[in-house]
Formats: sequence, C-alpha cells, structure tokens
Amino acid sequence: MKPITIRLDTTDLDRLARRAGGTTKRIVADGVEYGLYQEMGTVYMDAHPFMRPALEAVRPGFEKAWDDVITLEQAEQVVEKTARDVERLAKIRAPVDTGALRNSIHVIGGGQ
Repeated sequence: MKPITIRLDTTDLDRLARRAGGTTKRIVADGVEYGLYQEMGTVYMDAHPFMRPALEAVRPGFEKAWDDVITLEQAEQVVEKTARDVERLAKIRAPVDTGALRNSIHVIGGGQ
C-alpha cells in the first residue's frame, strides 16, 4: 500500500532551514493499514477523507503565519503548530471506528 503524500510548497522553508543547518519537516500520518482506504475510498466503499480536509482547514493560518517568519526558530514553531493542528483536526474528522484509526494519527519529526 502506497502512502498518500500531500505537499505544500516548502522551497523557501527548505532554503532557510539549510542555511541555518536545520530542518523544518513534519509528517502527519496514521498508523493503521486501512487509513488510506478511508481517505481515498475503494471500489467497495466511498471515501471518507479526514487528512486532506484537515490540511486544507489549517492552510490559511499556516500561510498567514509563514508571512511573518524571519528566523529558523520561528519557522520551526509555525511548522510544528501546523502539524499539530492537522493532527488534531484529522483525529476529529476521522471516521468513527474502534478508535484505532483516530488514536494512530500522529506527527513524525520535530519536537515530539
């Protein structure tokens, strides 16, 4: 099963991080094998997206906050907050199941 990748244009962020000797990447993922099927659907069931809507809900706040970023520390804070917000909203939006899907959604990278 291939993971879904949703990308933001992080060219400026990556350039800033490289100059400062750091990284500002975070991954928000679920840890169950059927998360992808819930997100995208299958031939047998409709999609119940939860990751993409969570990302789109926080995008405007990220873009607004990013406009004020000057230092790598600020960039790290914005990226960390954005990732945690996506995680929180994805958990809220995840389809109701036994709790395994919601409990498996987490941020990888950064200050865990």
